[in-house]
Amino acid sequence: MKIRRKKSKQTKINKIFPVKDRNNNIDNELLYKTSSSHDVILLIGQSNSANSVISKAYSPSKHLNYFNKKTYLLTNPVLGANGDKHCIAPAIAKKLKSRKPIIFLTNGWGGTSIYDWSHPKSMLTKYVSDNLKNLLKKHHLKYIIWIQGESDNNTDVDYVKEFKIFRQNLLKGQDRNKLKKLKYIITQTTICGTTRDKTLNDQQKKLGEEKIIIVTNITDNLDINYRFDDCHFNKFGTERIASEIAKIINKSS
Repeated sequence: MKIRRKKSKQTKINKIFPVKDRNNNIDNELLYKTSSSHDVILLIGQSNSANSVISKAYSPSKHLNYFNKKTYLLTNPVLGANGDKHCIAPAIAKKLKSRKPIIFLTNGWGGTSIYDWSHPKSMLTKYVSDNLKNLLKKHHLKYIIWIQGESDNNTDVDYVKEFKIFRQNLLKGQDRNKLKKLKYIITQTTICGTTRDKTLNDQQKKLGEEKIIIVTNITDNLDINYRFDDCHFNKFGTERIASEIAKIINKSS
């Protein structure tokens, strides 16, 4: 029996995402001034890319977190993303073999649809794009890690089309010389208190037909044992995701 997919009403909506709702607490953060060019990893998507997971305790590493035109040592919760728990970025950073500090731009936002990112006037995408323009004056964008899809579960979304629109808007006006080595890591993510959406997974996998896009087996292959609320990842899930993503980055470096 064919499952009837519900229609989405989000296509024409441009929501407001106040900057003040992002983690901006720098009181206990350690400022780090960069004197040379560094690689940049952009981590975005919805809640499982933001401060909504549970992680093992990681002490500050050499890797960095960009926020409001400054760089800080990367710690939990990350700066520039919403949520009040942890992020997978420090777990990924701890597993990287790079000798030089990598700058993480962490701008995920919980509960967002692909339409929230692909909208021509998306405040989410503009916020990230503005941060990139500042960063790429000096640094190079190496990876975009995209963890999103739960809000588009069981909808009629043309995910491939909307992702490409989002990507075009995100990189519009950026310095192309700073994007020459750019690769994407896209997770198969659709589960959040729902059953796995294999049709959406197929669309996510289709994006991987481009040479610069790598689609992971994570995250929909992780069951309730790796989640603390049927949606967000506990420390075991966070470790699994971080390990797979770091392995891809280490292999390509």
